Amino acid sequence: MEIRFSNEEMELFSQAGYLRRYARNEIIYLEGDAANTLCIIRTGRVRILLSTPEGEELTLEIVEKGRLFGESSFLSKSLRPTTVLAVTDVELICCTIPQLIPCLCRNPDVLTKVLQHCSETMNHLSYTLHTFRFMDRYQRLASFLLTETGTDQPDKGITGQCLPYTHDEIAMCLGLARPTVSQALKEFERRGWVRCAYGRVYVLDRASLEHTVNSGIRP
Repeated sequence: MEIRFSNEEMELFSQAGYLRRYARNEIIYLEGDAANTLCIIRTGRVRILLSTPEGEELTLEIVEKGRLFGESSFLSKSLRPTTVLAVTDVELICCTIPQLIPCLCRNPDVLTKVLQHCSETMNHLSYTLHTFRFMDRYQRLASFLLTETGTDQPDKGITGQCLPYTHDEIAMCLGLARPTVSQALKEFERRGWVRCAYGRVYVLDRASLEHTVNSGIRP
């Protein structure tokens, strides 16, 4: 269950911080930058990623309205461990920790949600490491499809078991090559587990995808 902040709760953040706007594909911050603000997404979506000096990228998560990022700002004199890019046009509420703490102390329910969000982020990173270490391409793809379509997420455009992502976007999220993702989707479609359309993947058989996650795919 993703921790999201309501419009009313976001108003509390806006009282402590300031509004920033970024255009699609604009860099919000880079890995290694000073971690001096915590951000909450008011509108739009952002991509959180790791990159190598050779230019390779690994997407850790795509987050949307009502979500926080930049938790590293809670640590004194820390640097950003990730890069964040705007997927769409984005509005952010940005707060420094000295600005935010008094607000959170006056609103313990919101403070609890911030702590829950930090815990959720750690769980997500642990799961991401697990998938990369122990799952093959079919298991990783099946897990991703199940997780992303588990509940409707209108801010991501995910409704009715439909994932509105291209093969390139899925490959980016999974750290796989596009041809690898296309081949795996083609195999899932052949088995009747998904249906692919332009820029969309429809999940048809969750039970078979769940079995694939747990046991792998059989010839």
